Formats: sequence, structure tokens, C-alpha cells
Amino acid sequence: MTTTDPAEALTDLEPLQAMLADAVIVGVGEATRAAREVTTQGHRVVRLLVEHLGFRVLAIQDDEAAVERVNAYIRGHEGDARAAMSDLWTPWRTEEMVAVLEWARAFNQRNPSDALRIVGLDPVSARPSDYQAVIDHVVDLPGDRLAELRLHYDTIVTAHEVPEHVQHARGSHPGHPFVEHARDAYDLVASLPAPGAALEKAKLILDWHAGSFAAGGFDYALTRRRSVAALTSLPRNEGAKVVYWEGMAFTANAARVIPAALLDPFQSVGNELRGQLGSGYFSLLIAFAQGNVSGLHPGQRVPRPMAESADATLTGAGPDRYLLDLRASRPGPVNDWLRGPHKLRIIGGVYDATADSDHYLTTGRLDEWFDAVLQVGAVTPTTLLRPARRNASCTPPWPSSEADTAASPSPNSSTASPT
Repeated sequence: MTTTDPAEALTDLEPLQAMLADAVIVGVGEATRAAREVTTQGHRVVRLLVEHLGFRVLAIQDDEAAVERVNAYIRGHEGDARAAMSDLWTPWRTEEMVAVLEWARAFNQRNPSDALRIVGLDPVSARPSDYQAVIDHVVDLPGDRLAELRLHYDTIVTAHEVPEHVQHARGSHPGHPFVEHARDAYDLVASLPAPGAALEKAKLILDWHAGSFAAGGFDYALTRRRSVAALTSLPRNEGAKVVYWEGMAFTANAARVIPAALLDPFQSVGNELRGQLGSGYFSLLIAFAQGNVSGLHPGQRVPRPMAESADATLTGAGPDRYLLDLRASRPGPVNDWLRGPHKLRIIGGVYDATADSDHYLTTGRLDEWFDAVLQVGAVTPTTLLRPARRNASCTPPWPSSEADTAASPSPNSSTASPT
């Protein structure tokens, strides 16, 4: 590969175009979302699929209502890309993703009758504005109920920027479980006369925290079934071809993912897609060697992959940037190596560069998990968007620097995997 710049010509991706000719769903799987070059090479793949192969849906694991704001923007509605992204999961909110939206909007302006759309695969969930809506309901009530409610919500609204399990990992968690704060707040609202819509919001907030990693409520199997149903309905009912852009633990054709942390072994979305679509599902890995990513503590740097890992072999196997077709014929020793098992590094919000060896998941046969690998070499951090301050008494304390904002999993959505 000659470049990771999405503004450059796609000539070097022509071999990938040939590999993707029969696919109706392509899983673009990333080892991290915190690296600029991984995201920009993903952008180039999306461009290739949309501009040259007729893909017209980009699906991501995020709140469907939040994603619909983004979709409205690329379909020509007035507004600003950064504002449209304001309710997305934190690692999506980068300048690199702004560039994706600006390209998509420009594409749709050129192709109004054959436009691209973006869909979210997760159900509607709580947002920071919901906390303020509950507070507004009780603001004029006498007594100390407002102060009590604010105490609960001021604490737990922070999870929308830095998830609770990441706060635990970083030593910044205040101690009391967030789901208990949310439950106490719900009970308080339920005790009020005529709580109305405020109680619905409080329940949404409680469900959001109850479904988090920290609360032990995340259900990957439910997420997988829901995502597969949504993804397969698009080509079946609409004839649409779909780009599924997600972490590699979701997109890999993996009957059994053994995570580095946080989850029990699970079957991936990609594996169920392969079972239903056969060769109609293509699994692509965007890998990297080493470098700097957003969200690390100051002075930390992602080291070279540990010896004997698949990352180490892929890093040392060729030039800095390359495309590898894992379906191609190969000599016996290579076939034996592909059989695995392998270790693949995965970097999310709980990643600690000083304990790099703890952040590898275990794979099966590598050429079953992935049909091809795009290696991008050394990486630099994504540029995180500064969160817009909300007019809310329970506004979370926004991070003072990019290093303070995790490229971390959403605490309750299906993107809350180790990816």
C-alpha cells in the first residue's frame, strides 16, 4: 500500500476491490479505534466499497437515534458534522470521522438518487440530555430532593464520556456503583407526584447503567442476534450492500472469541454472518505495528507486538504497509502457521501499555477469522473532538486533554467489547 490518506487515489486498493467483488456485507474490523492510520485506511476502504462496488449502507454499533442524526447530515440536512456526531460513542467522535462524514455528504450531493446512508445497530439508549430532563422536572420542588438527584446524576453522567469500567481501570472511579446511583435516582423520581415523562427518562438512565460492563449486565449474545438480523435484512429486503465497520472481535469470522478482558468467550457477529451468507460475507482486518494512540496516559506508547503473536509475524512479514490475501494458495509451513491458535492485540479504553501482554485475545485459524489483512504500520493518535458543553447542571467534567479521553467502549452498547 502506498498511503493511508483518504484524499489520495485508491489505485493501490485495486487488488482488494477484486477480492470484494462477490461480497454483500464487508466487515471492516479494526484492532483499535484510537489510531489515526487505522481509521483513515478504513475510510479508504469505505470509499472503495461505495464509489466502486455499489455499497450504499454503512452500519456501526451505536445508538440508532444518535446515528440517525449523522445520517441526516450526510443526506443533506442543515447543520454541522461535529454537532451531528455529538451523541455518538466517544471513539467515533474524531476529526478523522468528520472527514468520513464530509466525504459521504459530498458523495450524496453528487448522487442524490443513489445515496449512501448510515445506520446504527443498537437500540435507543440514555444520553446526557436525559439527565437534565429529569432534573428540570424536579427543579421547583421543595426540600432536598433536587440536591439528592443532582448528587446521583453528577456522578454517573461522567460514564457517557469515560465508561465506568474504564474509570475503575484508571483509578478515578468514586467508589459507589453507578447502577446503584441510577436506581436510587429512579426511586426518588418514582416517589414524586405525577413524575410523567421524567420517570421514563430515569428508567432509561437506569437501564443504561444496568446494562454496562461495570454492572455485569452486558449481553453479547443479544447484541449479536440483533445486529445480524438488522445487517442481513438490508441485502435481503432492499438489495443493499453493507459496510459493517466495527472492532475486529465483532467482524471476525470467529466461532469462539476468547477476549483479553471483560467478557466470557463468545461467538462473533461475523461468524453468524458467514454462516448465513457464506462467501457473501467478507472479513477484513486493519492491523498496525506500534506507535501512539489517543487515550493513553502521557508518556505511554504502544510497543512492538509481543514475540510469537500474530501481530509480530504480520509486522515483520513485509513492508510497513501492505495488503495480504489470506485466501491465496500457500506453502505447507505457512498453512501450518495459519492454523494457530494465535494472539492478536486489541486496544480499548482499559489498555495499559506497561502491561501490553495482557491485551491480546486468542484466535482460531487466522485465515478463517479474516479473508484479508491491511497492515498500516506505525500509527499516530486520532484527533478527539472536544465535547460540546451542555446547558445542564449535571454536565460531566470534560477531559482537559485528549489523553484524558478514552478510546474506550461505550458502557452499555454492543460496542462495549474489548475493542
